[in-house]
Amino acid sequence: MGKKFLIGLVLVMTTIIVVLVALIMSFDLNKYKPVIEKKVYEATGKELKINGKIGLSLSPFGISINDIVVKNPKGFSQNNMFEMKKAAVSLELKPLLNKQVKVKYVKLIDINLLVEKNKKGILNLSVTKKDNKTKKIEKEAKPNKEKVKLPQVNVNKVLVENVNIIYDDRQGGVKAKIDGLNLSVNDISFKDNKDILKAIALKGLLTINDIKYDRYVLKDISANFKFKDKIATIDPMKLTTFGSQAVGKLIYNMQKKEPRIYIQEHIAKFDLKEISKEFIKYKNISLEGFVKTDMKLSMVGTNPKLIKRTLSGSVYVDGKDFGIRGVDLNQILQSYDKIKKVNKKNIGSFLLDAASSKGGVISGIGEGKTTAVKRLVIDAPIKRGVAVLKDVALSTGKYRIAVKGKLDLYGEKFLGVTVAFLDKKGCAKISQKIQGTFFKPIIKLDTSTLTSGVVQGAVKSLLGSFGNMIPGATSATKKKTTKCKVFYNGVVK
Repeated sequence: MGKKFLIGLVLVMTTIIVVLVALIMSFDLNKYKPVIEKKVYEATGKELKINGKIGLSLSPFGISINDIVVKNPKGFSQNNMFEMKKAAVSLELKPLLNKQVKVKYVKLIDINLLVEKNKKGILNLSVTKKDNKTKKIEKEAKPNKEKVKLPQVNVNKVLVENVNIIYDDRQGGVKAKIDGLNLSVNDISFKDNKDILKAIALKGLLTINDIKYDRYVLKDISANFKFKDKIATIDPMKLTTFGSQAVGKLIYNMQKKEPRIYIQEHIAKFDLKEISKEFIKYKNISLEGFVKTDMKLSMVGTNPKLIKRTLSGSVYVDGKDFGIRGVDLNQILQSYDKIKKVNKKNIGSFLLDAASSKGGVISGIGEGKTTAVKRLVIDAPIKRGVAVLKDVALSTGKYRIAVKGKLDLYGEKFLGVTVAFLDKKGCAKISQKIQGTFFKPIIKLDTSTLTSGVVQGAVKSLLGSFGNMIPGATSATKKKTTKCKVFYNGVVK
């Protein structure tokens, strides 16, 4: 009797399960496509189309949607601004009986996003105005008149796989591209708070294959992040830039009206050869070797002007035993040194010899010329958009060059900047003052030094395109003094 009862119970339960599965699998969610498209349009002003099927699955239990497209507004280059191959949602069954939705995970796969600004300066993401297509969408959605109140939703995990983003500013001529973005978000929680950003807390991992902006490329990006109490923290953040691996930290604080940003970055071996390819315009001149860099910066706001005005922190660069190909700094600086030793009577013949192809300054640059740099230090604290050149110097072992002054990063101009060629005591043998803006600098020889064509040639050699902005030279001299004022007394010896 008992055995028959158990068999009968199993058969009944099996029948119920089969019937339930049949009912679930026969339930057609595709009829809700017009409703979903309408709701999205009402909320965002964007025309969403679900070209694929909406389906149910039992293992795991959930819903999947294929081939989702968001149309680009009129006046932009492409038809679609957003394309997604598949979206899948896995649900817990038990909470559904109590009209609660608990999501095990949301998975978004193969996304292409186009962020475009047209020639009128309008961003496609910001276009929200409805057009006549609203009536058509509403007409298609008419059979579903019932208003649906959404239940409370809890999401455990969000997975985003293979996202590709293109930013195209057709007004400013700026292009950027993000390839292979993957995102895993977990430990998601929501608090009952009117401020949605304050209500959300989460943790996750972000990886990106590469980011391309103009000629610059960031590769192999990975970042552990968390968001809580309107503060986003990325720590650590790892990436490769100019062939060098960087490790850093970023904090984005949105608790006040203007966001506060903190960035920290360390590069143990910054490859000078890779960076010289981007920034040195002369084919025959390149850097070889490595330097160590450390950067700590804080800023306020999202506006570039406000960021530069509030920028504070420090930049430190330390390099030992690296090379400069195409430039012989010792030969160039030797020409400077000779100027001090030439008296007025012989100055004319010296200048002719120094300016010729055989002598001095000009022959210090060219194929086959090299410089072994023994030490380079750049120590520049920054406060409210002004960088102080606290300890900036370079040594070839035979000669030293040092720089003093300030850089106004907000105003983009030089503030009392002086470049000096040093003697053994750290006094300035010859110095040049740099004035004006970063884009139109003016280089003037210090009035305490003898100025001449050869010195101008040397400045042109050392500072490239800045040299053509040197004003007409004079031949003023000052009386020699037995004592000198020490110009530099830093770590570079």
